[in-house]
Amino acid sequence: MQQITKIVRPMAALLLLLALASFAGGWGRDGHAIVASIAWRELSPEAREEIKKLLGESSLPEVASWADVVRRDPNYDWSAPMHYVNMPIDATSYDHERDCPPEGCVVSAVDRFAAVLKDRSASPQERGEALMFVVHFVGDLHQPLHGGRAEDRGGNSIDITFFDERTNLHRIWDSGILNASSEEAWPERADRLYDTIDEMDRVAWLADAAASDWLDSSGRWAFESHNLAEQYAYKITNNSTVGTEYVTETAPIAELRLKQAGIRLAAVLEDCLGPDSAD
Repeated sequence: MQQITKIVRPMAALLLLLALASFAGGWGRDGHAIVASIAWRELSPEAREEIKKLLGESSLPEVASWADVVRRDPNYDWSAPMHYVNMPIDATSYDHERDCPPEGCVVSAVDRFAAVLKDRSASPQERGEALMFVVHFVGDLHQPLHGGRAEDRGGNSIDITFFDERTNLHRIWDSGILNASSEEAWPERADRLYDTIDEMDRVAWLADAAASDWLDSSGRWAFESHNLAEQYAYKITNNSTVGTEYVTETAPIAELRLKQAGIRLAAVLEDCLGPDSAD
């Protein structure tokens, strides 16, 4: 297994880059912040305290897009394949041997970095970096086109006109649909979405969660994304024009995936950092 590369910039510098950068990672910066915010509210006091020790003055939402920034750094180019997983159109489940190449995918990345985060013998620097990867990759797992098709690069090769803007299918699922469906700032949207989650949702979304075996759970969550991509995203073909009608249809799906990602991220973090994690 490839060793985790040391952080090459101070945290303050990385957070400055986050504030300045625009990028097309899964969900965009606001979406990842919403996932992290939902997860934070679900965590035990013990898990929150461990996160504070690892992140210092930075909050979970602030570092949620760190992995998208450092993937541009040559020292982190190995992490680029870990943001997505491709599956065949006719896939009936996630198949690790078929779908995840030797260099890794988003499914194996969650399992890999969760193990580092849980390992109390790892250095604080290694565990802090693993925490930021886990927060981001669980979010990526839930963006439908991060479980899309290899032949179109998860919708990146499908050019469309979104309202009056030329873009691609992947990009509108990262942020376009969310931005077009609400003018809320991300903290207000996180509040609203969190308030709609009930106990039945939590039970249903965590029914297949296997503590300390996140490869299995992450594969199922990625296959959910694949199914949603086939059902909703790939209705749009190359050079199509979409607007209000498509946003109205798909925004509830995008928001559902943010909520599911937040609840499931909390489960992963609780397993790694909660009161029973050191047993």
